[in-house]
Amino acid sequence: MELTVPSHNSLLGDLSELDSWLAGMGVPARSSDRIHQLIELLRGLKPSGPALTITREEQRQYMYALAELVEFHQIFTWLKQDDPAVLRPKLMRSLSGSLDPADESANNNVGRNTIFELSLASEWRRAGLKVVIGEPDLQLILGRQEFVVECKRPFDWTGIVRCLKDAKRQLRRSAARATAGAPKGVIAISLSKIVARGERIFLADSMADKSGLGEIIESELEANRWRWGNDVQFDDSIAGVLFHLSLPADVGKGDHFALLSFSNVYQAGSNREALALLNQAMEPLYRDSTPSLMKVHALGS
Repeated sequence: MELTVPSHNSLLGDLSELDSWLAGMGVPARSSDRIHQLIELLRGLKPSGPALTITREEQRQYMYALAELVEFHQIFTWLKQDDPAVLRPKLMRSLSGSLDPADESANNNVGRNTIFELSLASEWRRAGLKVVIGEPDLQLILGRQEFVVECKRPFDWTGIVRCLKDAKRQLRRSAARATAGAPKGVIAISLSKIVARGERIFLADSMADKSGLGEIIESELEANRWRWGNDVQFDDSIAGVLFHLSLPADVGKGDHFALLSFSNVYQAGSNREALALLNQAMEPLYRDSTPSLMKVHALGS
């Protein structure tokens, strides 16, 4: 199978500054950490011409390595000015885990769980939103309204209820309140591990087809809502639940490769005013010119 890799050298070139940035953040760079192993994997597949002949399994490994490095590059680009005291422990956790996402288990998933939090922050910041990283995981500030965000990345569908309940409890501790003007909560849940398992490649004719990720989210939720049913109740302190999916993509049958992501936002409590503000801020900012697209469901859906 032929794999075209037009951005291979430029990505490796940009990541050459990674060690100095990590050092500046107080994070010791180790050749054995997950990100440096991914860089070495990519270098090992460096093409000598316009295309590279590899097996289907090597293609999967290569595309996931490329996608995870693109994700980390986005974090490096958009969070590099953040306070080292806040970012350091998160970066140290993010470097852990298995090299191959297909080998990820509940015992070694902390690294990719943390990457989801940092990646979502970098996506929103790139889109022009004001995001603060800390505790809670993220603070999203839209004018005078503050949203406190807890990020969860369940290992399988059985963990969804636990994630929703844990996030709701954490948001209440983080001052999410139903009263007017008080911070409102947002629960961000990554479905990437559940849906992809380190195996799935998204096939797209063009970058515009990334809206198909939103259809995958909708289909997966429709098939699995029975798992939590009425077990989780939300009050007006929670503005919405965001389900996020990120997949490596083959765009145009090998024309180029990308990391595509998409989010569906669902109403939680009955606080339509807070949800409308969240929708209004996000919907216009996620266009095809950005690395992801936000799909916001109509109120009451």
